[in-house]
Amino acid sequence: MNLKPKIDRQKSCKLPSTPTLISGDCTITGKIKSAHAIRIEGTLLGDIEEAGNVIISQSGLINGDIEAKSLIVFGHVHGNITALDSIEIKNSATVTGRLNATKLSVERGAVYDGNIAIGQVSIGSV
Repeated sequence: MNLKPKIDRQKSCKLPSTPTLISGDCTITGKIKSAHAIRIEGTLLGDIEEAGNVIISQSGLINGDIEAKSLIVFGHVHGNITALDSIEIKNSATVTGRLNATKLSVERGAVYDGNIAIGQVSIGSV
């Protein structure tokens, strides 16, 4: 009698992605591409491309462009932002650059300088 379970090697098991964290004492220079979820507490000098959900904490700083499904900013962004779904700029945030998204919310107290385009958005494979 064979008691071993049958494993179908043709099917791939996809485990949920672990969020990428850039901690507060970290500075990264370069590009982040195709990350499922990203939380920036430190500094990124470069772009984020084809990301899922991105959160920039109060201590976070990005000097580069962002392409994501959704973005929440508590910290600082200097660059153009494109989001398939939504951009949320919280009251502690400072954002400079062009925004392109389906939905946008800016809390009272947030600082924003740039152009805004709201409507259909398409980028990479986000």
